[in-house]
Amino acid sequence: MQTYRQKTVLSTTLITTALIATGCALTTAQQSGKDAVEHRDVVVNLVIETTDQLEVEGWEASHGAATSERCTMMDGTEGAAYKFSLWADSGTDHEASAQHIVEYWESLGMDTRIEDHGGYPVVYGTGGPVQHATFDTMAAGESYRVLAVSHCAPGDTAKLKTEFNERRKNGERFPGDEYVPEEHISDEYK
Repeated sequence: MQTYRQKTVLSTTLITTALIATGCALTTAQQSGKDAVEHRDVVVNLVIETTDQLEVEGWEASHGAATSERCTMMDGTEGAAYKFSLWADSGTDHEASAQHIVEYWESLGMDTRIEDHGGYPVVYGTGGPVQHATFDTMAAGESYRVLAVSHCAPGDTAKLKTEFNERRKNGERFPGDEYVPEEHISDEYK
């Protein structure tokens, strides 16, 4: 006859096995249970903290604030992912800059790879706090660019854009907005 402890261990083992077998184990993108807006904050912070690893000043969000885009979640439903990028004039030691970013992203649990484009490396990162990120040492106009896209999360892209545009019209500001150059801000948001 089984003891209470043996039954408990057996039950726990069976439940764990069933969860894993039916796909109920958490994936990296699902572990946090974050919604799309929380992922926006994560992606903005990653980009800003990545730029802090470099001895380059004057970072700007010349393509605007963090924006949501459609994505497909693991269960096949439509969700939202946020994208954010910052640009600055290129540094002088591209390879050292790329290595700093590799070390930083790997410290966050990201997988990285570098592609060399004739002395202008591009660092690609996946996993960790974001879906993917890129550090380009020769982006348009001889500039550095850091771009990241969040994990896909539940959310309606159109509704998110409408909601945050309305909130900006009412004077509210969000993470990353401070990097948008004045000339890129519509009068309705000033």
